[in-house]
Amino acid sequence: MSAKTISRRDFLGSAGVATAGVGLAALAVAPAAHAAEPEPPRLPLKILTRGGLPPEHAQRLAAISPQIQLVAAGDDAQWQRELPEAAVIFGGFSQEDLRAARKLRWIQWSAAGVEHILFPELVNSPITLTNAKGCYAPEIAEHVFGLLFGLTRGIGAQAQQMRNRRWEQKVKPIELRGMTMGIVGFGGIGRETARRAKAMDMRVAAVDAEPMYRERYSIADVISLVDDGLPELLQQADVVVSAAPHTRRSEGMFGEREFGLMKPTAYFINVSRGKLVQTPALVKALKAQQIAGAGLDVTDPEPLPPNHELWDMPNVLITPHIAGQSQYSGTRILDVFVENVRRYVSGYPLLNVVNKQAGY
Repeated sequence: MSAKTISRRDFLGSAGVATAGVGLAALAVAPAAHAAEPEPPRLPLKILTRGGLPPEHAQRLAAISPQIQLVAAGDDAQWQRELPEAAVIFGGFSQEDLRAARKLRWIQWSAAGVEHILFPELVNSPITLTNAKGCYAPEIAEHVFGLLFGLTRGIGAQAQQMRNRRWEQKVKPIELRGMTMGIVGFGGIGRETARRAKAMDMRVAAVDAEPMYRERYSIADVISLVDDGLPELLQQADVVVSAAPHTRRSEGMFGEREFGLMKPTAYFINVSRGKLVQTPALVKALKAQQIAGAGLDVTDPEPLPPNHELWDMPNVLITPHIAGQSQYSGTRILDVFVENVRRYVSGYPLLNVVNKQAGY
């Protein structure tokens, strides 16, 4: 029996995440309206995970049905013993695990990016894959502005001055009001970033691989398909934010041509994946002052080698892939998982279903 699916963009868009600013955890656990009749209950259900769940979430799972068995594997030996009978995996798994898990029907991945787990055994199987899209969006959107303020307000340079005990202004801070933020990838992260940009009195232009409409996502002034709208976005934007997933299609999408289209006063912020950027092209653009600066939470290669020239560039801020971390992100993915178990056993559509062929 195949699981009914609903895309995370349809769910998040209809729930109004970006426009209303409602917490994702609250939305994830709210019962949704369903147009179709549910399928028969999928019970009993065996869920396999490593390390277990916090007591609160384990209790919420148990309250869904006494026929749900949550197995927390304490070591590799137990994991291998339990795999053949598991219907659901929550968390990490390997290519070999897919071959051993003969009854596996659904995997809840605990990260947003899935590029490292799209093994042929998974992509070509009927196994449903759901991920953590949206669960890390609020903190990543905040990180976008942390990097941006570090550049536009000169906080990075002034922090170094502080360490040197020097009261000296080395930068000329600028204001964001009236600037255009161009967002590449208008999923959960992109929309949360857009909502904050609007609060800063910025204009928002967005592109995405999927058709979207401004009537539905009113936080953007312009929304286009990436294939048609990216060049214009790059030419218009004062800040370009990379928030797209890493797929075969998006890998290396920011190269010499793209940086050449940007304004010399524009900033580039990457909080998605390093491999979306051709790093030599970014370095060349920064050296030639084709762009004003870059804020990078992700790089290619990653970790960035100690001798890489990006470290020494005065118009670059780098953080070690920490944008998705906060005190709330773990709870949000657990909330989504529990809600998805409720939906799964009831035969209702799951949240955050990944299109395995598209890679997001």
